Amino acid sequence: MTSARTIEEIGQVRRPAIARTTTGKRVKRFRSTRSDRTALRVVTPAVAMTHRWASSMSHGIQLLLFFVYLFQLAWNGEAAAASAASSSRGRSKVCIVGAGPTGIAAAKAFADYRDEFDIVVFDRNSDVGGLWIYTDSQDLDEHNLPVHSSMYYNLRTNLPKDLMSYPDYRQFSGENRSCVSHKTIVQYLRNYTDYFDLRGYMKFDTLVEKIRPIVGGSDDWRTTRWSIKTRDLNSNESAETTCNAVVVCNGHYTKPRVPQIPGIESFPGLVMHSHIYRYPQEFAGKNVLVLGAAVSGIDISIDISRYARRVYLSHNKDRIKSQLPLNIVQVPGVASVNGSIFTLRDNSTVKVDAVLFCTGYVYDLPFLDESSGLKIDDNYVKPLYKYMLNGEHPSMAFVGLALDVALFPLVDVQTKYFVALMRDKVKLPGREVRLAESLPKAKQGDQLSEKEKKYAHALGAKQWAYQQQLAQEADFEAPPDFYRQAYNMWSAYRKTDLLHYKDGMLRVNKNGAIEIIHPAYKQFEV
Repeated sequence: MTSARTIEEIGQVRRPAIARTTTGKRVKRFRSTRSDRTALRVVTPAVAMTHRWASSMSHGIQLLLFFVYLFQLAWNGEAAAASAASSSRGRSKVCIVGAGPTGIAAAKAFADYRDEFDIVVFDRNSDVGGLWIYTDSQDLDEHNLPVHSSMYYNLRTNLPKDLMSYPDYRQFSGENRSCVSHKTIVQYLRNYTDYFDLRGYMKFDTLVEKIRPIVGGSDDWRTTRWSIKTRDLNSNESAETTCNAVVVCNGHYTKPRVPQIPGIESFPGLVMHSHIYRYPQEFAGKNVLVLGAAVSGIDISIDISRYARRVYLSHNKDRIKSQLPLNIVQVPGVASVNGSIFTLRDNSTVKVDAVLFCTGYVYDLPFLDESSGLKIDDNYVKPLYKYMLNGEHPSMAFVGLALDVALFPLVDVQTKYFVALMRDKVKLPGREVRLAESLPKAKQGDQLSEKEKKYAHALGAKQWAYQQQLAQEADFEAPPDFYRQAYNMWSAYRKTDLLHYKDGMLRVNKNGAIEIIHPAYKQFEV
């Protein structure tokens, strides 16, 4: 125990200090040095113990305060990091649904301004390609989900590869012919992704399950945020992401449109939609009824005809005048079915072993919450402003929904326009104007017929003026006129020889003119 010591033993040195009282008198006071004050704390054993306890308590409090300080630093650091991640120096977060031709075009358009945007692309596949990725499966994929792809084994593009490329990347590898296989298209898309370093934005094997808007308190559409719920298809873990903008690029050739035909349930043979058609050998030696004579219906009929005994091409259009295989017979549409006997609209009958529906697809957006403001009315997605923007919440875009178009130049323009919108380079009209202009002009305020709904998103010849309009409004350069010229020229050429047109070669001659070399090596002229 420490012995008691007096002030004299300690050897305290005192220095007088001059102070003033409240009355103003000057008085002398003694002030200790720092070492003296420390020594004076210990005078008696009892006092020493008391001070040791107080010192211990003080030390504990100091430690507590120190840890509180560290916690505050950590908390402030995390908050700052979260704030930085959220704002990313002012960047907006953009979520893209799908990594097919449209999705990677959107990723590239936003990546051109990567200092302004944080980008993430969700896709249910394990690599880039979207609907162009071929699979033998006809029902479920490796994740036990309904198969997404509608590719068949022998499929070749119905447009030349020059029209199946983006304006900023025209390099194709593999095939020298103009109409290439699905494998070549997938390889082109992956080369494009790697060339522009887009893979870092991709989250593969991820299913988007729900998208809903988080509407701000303002009428300004820019205040809307989007909640996106996803599921990792490998771990089955769910996650939720919040973003400023959504680009929906999930494709629209995956959910079959199957017409109701009286008595079809009585048919005992094979019934299939082109969505799950894979090999023509399935129809070897059979009499096959193909319903629908659009591009796919004709192409698949020709593919099947190499193995089938006879192909009845059933449609309600004008008779096709182009040469077709001899075992393809054009017949009217189907009125009813009784067993294997199909009664046609002209009251004639055919007996068949298999039926293949080439009747198209319906738009499928199962992940959209009702609060998104969009509806699908008999294949008419509404309200869409400028064929692509959610009329209620324009920070959601649907790129590539248009029909009867050259897809690649179209989505190049649409994605650039949406980027310009999100960069405040495009000024939109108010909600009421957007909703009014979302309807076909001739039908504002009126009900659309079934046919008008079916083709509400068809652009056709209007696609080029549409692209020019978007480019002008957003102040960027539209794709070169080559696309329009080549598209129109190829469309006319195709009709002259449906059997052989895919063997034609599109090329630009030394004078810069577009020409098509037919398989018979004669130049085609429109």
